[in-house]
Amino acid sequence: MTCISCKRELPDDAVFCLYCGKKQTKTKAAYHRRGNGLGSAYKSPAGTWVAEITLGFYIENGKKKKKKQRKYGFKNKRDALLYLDKLRSSSTDPKKITFSELWELYQPELEELSQSKQTAYKIAWDRIGPHLGYRLIADVTSDELQKIADKTAATYYTRRDIKTVLSQLYKIALRDDRVDKNRAQYIRLPQLEAAEREVFTDDEISKLWRSFRSAPDHVTAAALTMLYTGMRTGEIKELKAGNIDLEGHFMTGGAKTEKGRRRKIIIPDKIVPVLEWLLSFGTEKLFPFGRNYLADKWQEKRAELGIRSEITLYCCRHTYITNLTKLNASPAMLQELVGHEDYETTLTYTHLSVADRLAVVNKL
Repeated sequence: MTCISCKRELPDDAVFCLYCGKKQTKTKAAYHRRGNGLGSAYKSPAGTWVAEITLGFYIENGKKKKKKQRKYGFKNKRDALLYLDKLRSSSTDPKKITFSELWELYQPELEELSQSKQTAYKIAWDRIGPHLGYRLIADVTSDELQKIADKTAATYYTRRDIKTVLSQLYKIALRDDRVDKNRAQYIRLPQLEAAEREVFTDDEISKLWRSFRSAPDHVTAAALTMLYTGMRTGEIKELKAGNIDLEGHFMTGGAKTEKGRRRKIIIPDKIVPVLEWLLSFGTEKLFPFGRNYLADKWQEKRAELGIRSEITLYCCRHTYITNLTKLNASPAMLQELVGHEDYETTLTYTHLSVADRLAVVNKL
């Protein structure tokens, strides 16, 4: 045998070269594995080679799937592997980011919202995620967004949530110069039919009083205050201790119209103990909570007391106006008490039952 290095003759069983010292056993070439995320090359059924990288992941039918980018048609594996660097560099273009990646970036902001909003927006994303998750935001047109919104949400509120979620994702993309405009703003919403507001029954109001007298809490106090003053939800949230005059039996803090802002909200005797309880905490605002606190807590209280699910806090104002109408309050008085600019608006808040109307016509 000859030395694998210096080529001199050696005994057949030599392990090392007697002249240069080179070990005569050939070492196996090391196998170099590409690291994760660097891509791969494989042969297609057509006989050519394919370069492939993974862009990210998306959820479809509850399962996590890979979104891949490929380049076909290479004559051999070496050429396909050499192309992986170019494929990766093109995929890292700052303009290229998927809706799924933006949804992940949106999570910290989402967690700051109320639980009800988080749930609504997650439901919205579950609807559009399978259609948009893997798509690059810069590649999707306004027309495509509209078609996806139409396909996944037929009702006004569901499609509105989808539009809001997409607008938040576009907001992040705009911040990072990923897109040039918010295409979600062009999504058209279906017609919203005016919902018929419900009013509290006498039994439901009695349940609130019993609950407050046995274990007072802020959401029950808010509902009772609104039922006996006609305040709006936005007004009750901003109500300040300094705006309440218990001796004068009025408070200020209206909103919406000029007439509404300058009106004096009358405090009936029945609600004075509720306001005294709220004032006992010594806070500037009587309801010093987050934006959605009362709405979220009302759902819990409503279910606890067995009040109908369609009854919201805003129904308190409708109930107030309806009950005053039953007491034959004059149109001028009604308009003054609720702070409407015109009586036509006040009329939309009255919900007299068939029995109420029958009682009137039977007086003929």
